Amino acid sequence: MKKQSRSEAREAVFTQVFQFATQRDNMDEAREILLEEIPECEQNLGYITEVTDGILEHEQEIIDIVSAHLKKGWTFKRLSKSARTIFKIAVYEMKYCDDVPPKVAINEAVELAKKYCDEQEPRFINGVLGAVLRDL
Repeated sequence: MKKQSRSEAREAVFTQVFQFATQRDNMDEAREILLEEIPECEQNLGYITEVTDGILEHEQEIIDIVSAHLKKGWTFKRLSKSARTIFKIAVYEMKYCDDVPPKVAINEAVELAKKYCDEQEPRFINGVLGAVLRDL
């Protein structure tokens, strides 16, 4: 089994949170499916579980933090599902993960946005997260 990087584990978190946001499935069941499909996630299961469970626990707080940094007239629900998911992961890491430097969380969020969002969103996500970091 190949070694899984934290970036790959973060992408697994993205799929888990995205799936939960769109289907509200049982996270334990979704995690089992993830491990069947990507067995190397077992190496980072502690991180994946911490972040996915933490996002669910602090979801409204995270949404409020991001919403406070959006331009007037914009709401969190107006953002793409991918962007909302990326914001949840990044803000959770910035606020609650002591082992993830905030700048790394932002950089990783931008990389996820490059992969899962349209071409304008990485810059937008970087700007909003930069503002969030200044306030945290």
